[in-house]
Amino acid sequence: MTRTTEIQITPEIIQDYLEAMIAKGRSKATIDSYGAALSAFYEFLPEDKAMDRETTIQWRDFLQESEYSQRTINARMSILNSFLQYLGKREWQYIGQQMQPDDIQPEITRTEYLRLLQAAKQMNKERTYLLIKTLGGAGVRLQELPQLTIEALQRGVAKLEHYGCQRLIRIPEPLRTELLAYANRQGIFTGSVFITREGSPMLRSGVWNSIKAVCKTAVVEPEKANPRCLWKLYQSTYQGIRDNIIALTDQTYERMLQQEQLAIGWDI
Repeated sequence: MTRTTEIQITPEIIQDYLEAMIAKGRSKATIDSYGAALSAFYEFLPEDKAMDRETTIQWRDFLQESEYSQRTINARMSILNSFLQYLGKREWQYIGQQMQPDDIQPEITRTEYLRLLQAAKQMNKERTYLLIKTLGGAGVRLQELPQLTIEALQRGVAKLEHYGCQRLIRIPEPLRTELLAYANRQGIFTGSVFITREGSPMLRSGVWNSIKAVCKTAVVEPEKANPRCLWKLYQSTYQGIRDNIIALTDQTYERMLQQEQLAIGWDI
C-alpha cells in the first residue's frame, strides 16, 4: 500500500514539468539536460515509481556511489530540487552541499548485515541474498559487479577494474560455492553472474532496489541498505581482523624476545 507521504512519478509528470520550464524561457540545451537528469532519476526509482522524503538523499547517495563528478552531482541535485518545487514538495529538497546530521552516511552493523541475509533467505530472494553477500562479504564494488563472471568464479580469483585501477580479489570459498550453484540453476554458464531476465548485467538502480526490498523484513533502516554501507562494512571487518593479527604478531614476537632475554640476556 502506498503511504500518504509518497507521490507517484510518471513520465507525464516529468513532461509537464519540462513544458513548464519551456514556458519560463529555458533554452533547448537546458531542457535536454533537465530531461536527461530526470529520466535517470525515474529509472532509479523502485518498480512502483513512488518517492518520498528519503528518496532525495538516496538519489544523492546513489550518484556518489556511482562516482560521478561533484559538479555532475550538484547539477542533478539542483534539477531534482527544481522538480520538487514544481511538485509542491520543497520540504523534500536537498538543501546546499553542507552535511546535516541526518545526511551523514550511516553505518550498517554486522548484525544488521546478517539480518538482511536472513530476510532475503526467508523471502526466497536468492539473487538479493547473493548480492548482499558479494558486496558486504567479498568487497566487490557496485561498479565492479558486471566484472564478476562465471570464469572468475571458476578460477576463484576475479580481476576487477575500477576507473582504470585494476585489482585481484580472492572470492571466499563459501560464497564461490553458492554463486556457482546459483548460476548453474539459473542457466548462467558464461559472463556476468548478476544479470537481468534479458541477460544484461544488472543496472545499479536495480541492485539498490533489490537490497532495499528486504529492509522491512530485516528490520534495517533503508538508508543503511546500500552498496556503499556494505562496502564500508567489508572494509571495517577486514581491517579489524588484520589489526588483530598484527597485534597478535607483535605480542608473539615480544614474548619470544623476552624468552631469549631470560636465556641469554646480558644481565642474566
